[in-house]
Amino acid sequence: MTTSWRQVGLLYGIGVVAAGQLGIVPPLVTTLQHDLELSLAGAGVAVSAITLVGAALGLPAGGWSERIGHVRALRLGIAVMAVAAALCAIAGDGAVLLAARCLAGAGYLLVVVAAPSLMFAVSGPRHQSLTLSLWGTFVPAGIALAGLATAALADRVGWRTIFLADAMLLAAALGITALMPRRPSAAAGSGTRLASPTKALIGAAPLALAFFCFALLFLALAGLLPANLVDARKLPASEAGKFVAIATSLGIVGSLATGWMMRGGASPGRLIVAGTAASTALAVLGLLSLVPTHAAIACFALSFAVGGLVPAAVFASVPLVAPEPRAVGPINGLVAQTGSLGSLAGPPVLALWVEQFGWSTAATPLLAVAAIGIACGLAVRRA
Repeated sequence: MTTSWRQVGLLYGIGVVAAGQLGIVPPLVTTLQHDLELSLAGAGVAVSAITLVGAALGLPAGGWSERIGHVRALRLGIAVMAVAAALCAIAGDGAVLLAARCLAGAGYLLVVVAAPSLMFAVSGPRHQSLTLSLWGTFVPAGIALAGLATAALADRVGWRTIFLADAMLLAAALGITALMPRRPSAAAGSGTRLASPTKALIGAAPLALAFFCFALLFLALAGLLPANLVDARKLPASEAGKFVAIATSLGIVGSLATGWMMRGGASPGRLIVAGTAASTALAVLGLLSLVPTHAAIACFALSFAVGGLVPAAVFASVPLVAPEPRAVGPINGLVAQTGSLGSLAGPPVLALWVEQFGWSTAATPLLAVAAIGIACGLAVRRA
């Protein structure tokens, strides 16, 4: 089988548009609070609602996508996100906005479960690791593009127009899926049940737990690093925010490097271990008060770049740990769920620790979680 690069490109683009749903709200928080009388807690829910849905429903979404067919699940997910964006555009109060964001989370979850399964299906054996490692970059790419576009346009056109444009973009993405075959291969959703789903999920547990640890570490550092740079390094808040936005996007470099290294013979498990260990070590080094500010900033930037190895290696590992093609969808669902759980847990866990013990001991929880992630990475095995 040859790789359909057109299909790979379409699926990746759809993933980036879907990930944009994560980045569209943060630049609008202040305006939404004012216009819809939204509390700070409510604004936080509007930002994290998509992740909350993934944390609750990732695993069942993977199995459901496998049963109805991944192409159908992908189209349904895009349609749901488009409707949700339209509802956000016409929201008259905070309750409608929050309900629409939860609806967007359901659509997003279907896309992130179905799309990598389809990328696996339309890729030849030689390119499957490369295409799935490329998929590992869709979240930072989507968040960065949506965040930059929203920040640039918010004052000019208003938040309702931005959500309306988002709905139109999603509608266009739905139309583009007409270029995809209804069923690229048996791996694209067979409509039949997996022979032994429990066994397949147990076999993928180390991979899913490794991704949980990475997501926890990444979001903990990305979420609280601006506060550290302001409190401990005395940087202006605006500069700290800009640096973190740029530094987190460097993970794309590490994710792209994963495909190249895997083609050179590196195993995904080793890349998970190396990425987790190196990124955590660099972050811990940057947190040390003895390290000069410029050196600390360089450490943080390198930490995010090297950390990009992990999500790409995780997605590339899914078909390797799956005992049969029909297990790819459910395992993608499991990975989506554990990643969402880690994303939700990271910032509050580190914040509580810092409030209790201070930034000087922040390395302790980071190293503990990294040790678990490394152990899980070492346990990743082919089916």
